Amino acid sequence: MVDIRQGIGSSGRRSFAVESHVWIGAVVVLALALRLLRLDAPLWYDEIDTLVRYVRLPFGELISSYDSLNNHLLFSVLAKLSVGLFGETPWALRLPAVLFGVASVWALWKLAREIVAEEQALLAALLMAVAYHHVWFSQNARGYTGLVFFGLLATLCLVRGLRSKDIGPWLGYGIWFALSMYTHLSSAFLFAAHGIACLLIIGARAIAARGLSIGDLARPAAGALAGLAVTALLYAPVIGQMGDTFGGVRAGPAEVNRVESVAHWQNPFWMIREVVGSLGPLLAPAAPVVLVVLGFAMVSLWKKAAVVPLSFLVHVPLTVVLLMALSFRVWPRYFFVDIGFLCLFLVHGAYVIGGLIGHRMRVDARKAGRTLAALGIAATLVLLPRNYLHPKQDFTGARSYVEAEAGPDAVVVALGLTAMPFVDYYARDWIGAQTLADVDAALSRHPDAWIVYTFPNVLERRHADVFAAIEGRYEKARYFPGTLSDGGIVVLRPVAR
Repeated sequence: MVDIRQGIGSSGRRSFAVESHVWIGAVVVLALALRLLRLDAPLWYDEIDTLVRYVRLPFGELISSYDSLNNHLLFSVLAKLSVGLFGETPWALRLPAVLFGVASVWALWKLAREIVAEEQALLAALLMAVAYHHVWFSQNARGYTGLVFFGLLATLCLVRGLRSKDIGPWLGYGIWFALSMYTHLSSAFLFAAHGIACLLIIGARAIAARGLSIGDLARPAAGALAGLAVTALLYAPVIGQMGDTFGGVRAGPAEVNRVESVAHWQNPFWMIREVVGSLGPLLAPAAPVVLVVLGFAMVSLWKKAAVVPLSFLVHVPLTVVLLMALSFRVWPRYFFVDIGFLCLFLVHGAYVIGGLIGHRMRVDARKAGRTLAALGIAATLVLLPRNYLHPKQDFTGARSYVEAEAGPDAVVVALGLTAMPFVDYYARDWIGAQTLADVDAALSRHPDAWIVYTFPNVLERRHADVFAAIEGRYEKARYFPGTLSDGGIVVLRPVAR
């Protein structure tokens, strides 16, 4: 482990700096290896949608298409370049997410060493490098790891900007702000939290100093305006489509049973259950302990860089409130941007608690903190193998099973959200069905057709009329699990008569 020395000379500092960069280099290499492993696994719903609807478009159409929030514009552009260079394969489509994921490990180290000791910064980066959720999203052909990367660099600029009279960090903040917004507009929640935290800190300083200079507000304002200006330029080709797109998301499906299924995703308690449930049966019971560690860390960091814990504390409830106010779905993925902060808080909190233990038990406080942090990182490793056990959604496994059991010429109905992945990508000759009428029409022509569907918890409510109509006529033949929550594939076959 890196030794944090006090009072070393200039040659010692240079040696320590080299050693530190060697360690972070090793962590980055580890992060890359974990994210390249099984990168060619089958694509899941959102990835297929991204490929079919956007990445395959000509470049001009791609940057001028915003008919869905599923188009993460900057990611789609980078994925198109990757696919153009390496071919249309799952690993090429996911490569930008991998690179952003690895780069965000480095970015966390850069931010963390600004406010905590080097050893803690390295361990925070290591925790994120091996974190199951970060590996999962780094192998997901979407823009979320880009949001983490840009968000961490923007936070770094924010920390530096509040410590200096230089405008440079604020202009850098504006650049990262714009690139993050061009990746996905949900990053606006983080930057709104940054703004609130920044204003609170500047206000507190003004009260303490009994005065406020124009520059204290002008520099942050310049960075924010620069970011907004660049964001507006980037979105100019699609600005006219945004009202209809957001309106469609808010309205949701028209049918009553579909509205009920969408409401399932708009419940913040569902989101909390999903997050805790994703920790697995071994780590989920430790959630209260995690909250305690986070609390110790944020209290400690309040004196060193209050904007970091304050931004996190504002971002989480603000995101929930705004999503509910906009009638959007409260997806856990909207909070993935906070994973770097959580890794930093968990490691630093372990050191704070270790310091308290060391003081009470008269042992080396830093060693106690290092031990607690190492134990925490080791505990998270129980989740990591799960990432490689199954694809995110096993569409290819379901297709191969049906072809083997029913024959290659079997007629198969792909229901609801299952239609697009099969009909547009994996099995073009299958029949897509969105309503009971579609299913009845298909079964009237092909009474021995098989039925396949995914997202069972949602689709069995959304298409309750379909399942009521086929009750007794079909039986479950096979279930194909995936790492995506509720993303398993269900195969139904006709009951033998």
